[in-house]
Amino acid sequence: MTSINTIQGFFSLLFNLVGELWNGGATAFWVALAVGVLLAGAAWWLASYVAFNFNRQFSMHPKHHVYCGVAAILTLIFTLLFFAFKFTGEVAERAVSEWQAVIGIDTDWKNKTFAEAYDAVYELKNPQGNQLEDFSRSPHPNTGQNTAVPVNYPPSKQAVAKIYGSSAVEHFRQRYPFLSLILWANSENAEQALITDMKRIFSSGASMYASEKAVQLTSTMIRNVLKTQVPRVIVISRAILIAAFLLIQVLVFGLLARAALADIKEKHQQHRLEEV
Repeated sequence: MTSINTIQGFFSLLFNLVGELWNGGATAFWVALAVGVLLAGAAWWLASYVAFNFNRQFSMHPKHHVYCGVAAILTLIFTLLFFAFKFTGEVAERAVSEWQAVIGIDTDWKNKTFAEAYDAVYELKNPQGNQLEDFSRSPHPNTGQNTAVPVNYPPSKQAVAKIYGSSAVEHFRQRYPFLSLILWANSENAEQALITDMKRIFSSGASMYASEKAVQLTSTMIRNVLKTQVPRVIVISRAILIAAFLLIQVLVFGLLARAALADIKEKHQQHRLEEV
C-alpha cells in the first residue's frame, strides 16, 4: 500500500460522497451548496475581521485576499462534504460488495493464493517426519493440470484457511487502501468458518475441498465483518473533516494575524526613523 494509492482512495471516496449527495436529490445538494456559500462568505469576512482587529490600519494586499479566498473555498467544500457524509455508509457498503465481486473473478489472485495454499500444505509433516498429506493425485498448480489441495488433517485445514483469509484481507487493503484504514478487515472469523465448512464437507464423504468455495466463503465472511463497521466510518470521517477544517482555518487566520502584526512593526519602525 503506497501513500499515493491511499491519497487517491481518499479523494475517490470524497468524490463518490458528493455524487451520492447529488443523486440523493437536487434539493438537498442545492441546500448544502447554499449553506456552504453562506459559510464561505462568513469565513472570508471573519478572516478579514481577524486581521483588522490586530491592526485597524492594516491594508489587505492581494496575497491576503488569496488567504481569505482559500479559507472561503475550503469552507464551501467542507460544508458540501459534511452534508454528503450521511451517505458514507452506502458508499462504504457498495465498495465492500464491489470488492467481493472483484475478488471472485480475480483469476491471478485465485491462482496465486491456491498455489500458496498448495505449497504450505505440501510442506507439512507428520510426527514421523513424513509428508502429512497424500499428494499423489494432486499435481502442482504450475503443471497446468487439474488439481486440488488435500486437506484431510486439521493442520492442513488451518494452513489453507489462514492463507485464504490473510490473502483476502490483503486483497481488500490493496484495492481500497484508504477505506481499509477505517474498515479493519479481519480474517479470523473467515478462517474459522472455512475450517468448519471443510469439516462439514469431508464428513459427507468428500475427499477434496473446492478452492472456489474457499474464495466465496472467505470473501463473504470478511465482507460481513467489514459491513458491521460501516457506521463507524461516518463518525471517523466527520471527525477528520472537522479537524482538517479547523486546522486550515487556524492556519489562514494565523497568516493574516502575522501579516497584520508585521505591518504594525514596520510602521512603528518607520515612525521612529521619522522622529530621528
